[in-house]
Amino acid sequence: MLTGSGIEEISRLSGPVLTAYLNTQPAERARHMPVPASITWLKEAAKSLEPSLAAAEQVLSREQLNRIEEFLRDRHPHEKSVAVFAGRNAWQFVPLQVAVNNDLRWGAPAVSQLLWLVDEHRPHCIVVVDRTGARFLRYQLRELLELEEKKFTIDISQWKMKDLGHVTGQRVHKTRGSQRDAFDHRVEAQYERLCRQAAQQAGAIYARERLQAIFLVGKDHLIELIEKDFPKELRHRVTLIKEDLGRSSVHELQNRLEPEIEKWEGQHEKALVDSLLISKRGTVIEAEEALAKLQQGKVRLLVLARDFNPNLRQCMVCGWTDRSADPACPKCGASRRLAALQDVLPGLARKYNVDLEVVSGSADKRLREAGGMGGWLRTTKQITQK
Repeated sequence: MLTGSGIEEISRLSGPVLTAYLNTQPAERARHMPVPASITWLKEAAKSLEPSLAAAEQVLSREQLNRIEEFLRDRHPHEKSVAVFAGRNAWQFVPLQVAVNNDLRWGAPAVSQLLWLVDEHRPHCIVVVDRTGARFLRYQLRELLELEEKKFTIDISQWKMKDLGHVTGQRVHKTRGSQRDAFDHRVEAQYERLCRQAAQQAGAIYARERLQAIFLVGKDHLIELIEKDFPKELRHRVTLIKEDLGRSSVHELQNRLEPEIEKWEGQHEKALVDSLLISKRGTVIEAEEALAKLQQGKVRLLVLARDFNPNLRQCMVCGWTDRSADPACPKCGASRRLAALQDVLPGLARKYNVDLEVVSGSADKRLREAGGMGGWLRTTKQITQK
């Protein structure tokens, strides 16, 4: 599964490298083409790229193009797309279950599209609970990965026989009346303790992995025990799915839970944009102003419409980016390059430690009508601390 640390590792590959983003699933599944469409596109893109390279670089890039083509030619892809980073001393292949924009570049590893994808598809925590334990999974980019597991083990070996009757292992004999009630009460207390620990474990994963939401899956009683032990500020991020799926495979879980995740994301994005647009103070909505304040360190959360992607100019020296057509940087006077917003924004957000949320569907439409991008500003205290 693609992660931020994995992208960071790719960005440090020794260059130059040939970066290729390719959709590998044919648009028409029934067609069996002798040459995959991804390779056909790759060859055409290489023809367009080569004239911009020096003669020596053309030779080097052609070597890596042949490596990528040979690797892809005889594969039977199970993924929807791939990102490949190929150099003389480098090779990274990233399979993806989401579509990409086909792209081919030579030079430093072009990771901006990977950064965009992890911003667009925020990760979630799935906690699947039954009487035997809790499974903790991470969902992102249409992939579900099992992270940890907690077994629910109840040790009754030290419970007093005079209180509970004859106790053997996990079985109890000759418990009657109040003895049975006492035993059940102790068992329930143990499950409350185990569920409290599961809540703490889920909260730690949520914070460590910087997740967006938690989905608790299991029978009513168990998941409600876990939910009540989450901090109040986290509970609005928790969704209960009251189904016993403890024995389901990862594949079965993904098929069942993806519609629930998509529903939550749609509601969350709509609420986020609604809140942004009705807020009277502490927000910025106009895209150009939001971009400027981002680079001034004044933005804490940026919201972007998925289909909003205007062309910008970015300074080759200081990195200042805006929509002005001036070829010279207004900050340092150096020359600037053309760049699409979605190509540079993920990097800028990380540079200035800003959370970036990408909205789609009806939220995307509404935000584009209002300017395409906006966000919440840091307080004076937050700016000072930063």
